Formats: sequence, structure tokens, C-alpha cells
Amino acid sequence: MSVDANKVMPVAAFSTIEFSTIGYGSGDVLRAAISAAGNGDNTVVAAVATKKIKVLGVVLKAAGAVNVRFESGASGTALTGVMSMFANDPGVVVPIAPMGEHWFETAAGALLNLELSGAVQVSGFIVYYVE
Repeated sequence: MSVDANKVMPVAAFSTIEFSTIGYGSGDVLRAAISAAGNGDNTVVAAVATKKIKVLGVVLKAAGAVNVRFESGASGTALTGVMSMFANDPGVVVPIAPMGEHWFETAAGALLNLELSGAVQVSGFIVYYVE
């Protein structure tokens, strides 16, 4: 099988391309590590004044039994349902959203929160943009 270099985007190029050229709005791709262990509110992405945080993909893995939920703002509006996680389970993988789409977004000016039902380590990463 041969690869046409004109049709393949190197992985390194993805981090520098503007989303507007690939249908994800006007911002750049951003990534953040998730390392939360506090019962209750855990900030994943800090608020950006007047902007929405739009989530493209997520990977989560828990060290033990815990329920997790993404929210717009601390103790804010639920963006996902409660997801039950357990030690040694495969975790949660939300693949990159289809071109021009995103899975969920915060309210303008709100932080992206990960609410935990207990003090259990939850790790992973998030791919998002701000618009």
C-alpha cells in the first residue's frame, strides 16, 4: 500500500493548523491534561471571558469507583449525564467530533468543570477549542 504525501496530514501539522480551515470554528486546537481527585468540582479548562469552551474529544480513566460529569461552571449546568467509572474498566473515550461539530460546550465565560462523586483520581485529556 502506498501513501500519497499530498493527501496525508502529518500529525505535527495538526497542532498548528487553524480550525477555520478544517471546519471547527475560528480558534486553534487546544489540549489539556485531566488530573482530578477532589470530591465535587474540579476545573478542567479555565473560563475565557465572553468565550465558550467547545469540546471535541475526551479520554478519562479512574483509579477506583466514582461517578463523573462535565459541567458548565463550578457546580454548574450539566453538559453530560453522570458516567459511572470503576477501577480497571476501559474508561471513557469520546472520539474527535465529526468535522464542523463538537460534543458539548460551556456557557460564554464559564469554566469547564469535572464533577466527581468522591475523592478518586481521574486522569486523561481533553481536546477543545474556544470560540
